[in-house]
Amino acid sequence: MADDTRGQDPDEISYRELVQSANTIVLRWDLQGRVTFLNDFGLEFFGFRHDELVGRSVVGTIVPETETSGRDLAQMIAELLQHPDRYVNNENENMRRDGERVWVTWRNRTLHDATGRVRELLSIGIDTSERKRAEEALRASEQRYRILFQSTPIALVERDVSVLKAHLDALQAGGVTDIEAHLEAHPDDIATYLAMVKVTDVNAAARALFETDDTAILNAFPYIADRTHFTSLVRRIVADLATGQMASQQREATIRTLRGNQRNVLAQTTVVPGFETTLARVVTALIDITARKQAEEALRASEERFRFLSEHDNLTGLFNTRYLYERLGTLLDAGGAPCSVIFMDLDRFKQVVDTYGHLNGSRTIQEVAPLIQASIREPEFAVAYAGDEFVIVLPGASKTQAMAVSDRLRAQMRAKVFLAEVGLAVRLSASFGVATHPDDAANMQALLAVADQALFSAKSRGRDTVTAARRGG
Repeated sequence: MADDTRGQDPDEISYRELVQSANTIVLRWDLQGRVTFLNDFGLEFFGFRHDELVGRSVVGTIVPETETSGRDLAQMIAELLQHPDRYVNNENENMRRDGERVWVTWRNRTLHDATGRVRELLSIGIDTSERKRAEEALRASEQRYRILFQSTPIALVERDVSVLKAHLDALQAGGVTDIEAHLEAHPDDIATYLAMVKVTDVNAAARALFETDDTAILNAFPYIADRTHFTSLVRRIVADLATGQMASQQREATIRTLRGNQRNVLAQTTVVPGFETTLARVVTALIDITARKQAEEALRASEERFRFLSEHDNLTGLFNTRYLYERLGTLLDAGGAPCSVIFMDLDRFKQVVDTYGHLNGSRTIQEVAPLIQASIREPEFAVAYAGDEFVIVLPGASKTQAMAVSDRLRAQMRAKVFLAEVGLAVRLSASFGVATHPDDAANMQALLAVADQALFSAKSRGRDTVTAARRGG
């Protein structure tokens, strides 16, 4: 896929580079389930070219219709598209181009358009095939599990919970039927329960993740960053242990390594009940998703930046003409209260550019924008119209009120010393043209034209003045 970055925003280029370099799958797909974007890592992972996948449904390409277990994935995808809020995190079997089945854990979020409507989905995926295979091996054979435990690249921590399980059995025998409710009523017991749990094994990947070889120190859970969420998770895990059945709890979390570094992880804790020759234990698998979270944040920042730039001027931060035409048209169509428009133009701005250069000319315009912004209050808004020309829209304002706003802003322009931060002292004035709907014009195009004509009259009268449109003019 060609990467032509000519003329692109440097920030956007960095966002794209981060997404493309992330060792995670980054997928965008529309509400019909069709792929709109898959990063290079994802294309390589699934074995497709860009043109072979974009525009096609995920079902039948990277998602099989039916999982090996028999689960209907086509129905699952349909439900996800209809209710994305129910599938913030999901794990399912996926399919490579050659038919190989793989497991991927997905985090899904909705992307919205400027009106707030859901436009498409963003899914960040990580390959968890090894973990799934490790879990299957755990069920099949303790010996095979032990080998995989040590060899898997996913961080694994095993804890012996036999003492805690015996304590829970005694509580249940004594009439406590709801262990989780019992813990909520006796929150201080959680520390006692955790003291009954001992780390029995930590694989090499976990030592690397926690940045320690002292596995005994992990008994105190020193890496937990959010104690409140951790306590909630412990309650659910203890409740699972009390049932005597295999069960898992999964969540994203932030941990602190023993060297003080912060990492984002996807943690899945599985309760493994004891058998005749084995202890009851809890195994926690931690996948480092720090890079994925950074890519996700970069994508979110990119989305917000694109949304901002779709309505705002990049130089001044004021609204752009696209927003002006959409918003002003809506205001006038609503009827009712008056709506005034101010056209503002900097006097003899070309002399500033000719004397101090285009860069300082742009700086001057940037310094004008805050003056305008400070003179209005929502729902009033200002627009960078063209070059050194601005438009101010005052919903509900009469012509008299608009003239007063213009006069105040004209005085502020005269009082301001521009380019002081670069060691210059530039004085500027501005001219203003004011028109009001419906007195001066019946529609948006006419209102803007009348205000522009009033500005022209102000310029003709010697500049540094405010001119109102004549009724019917």
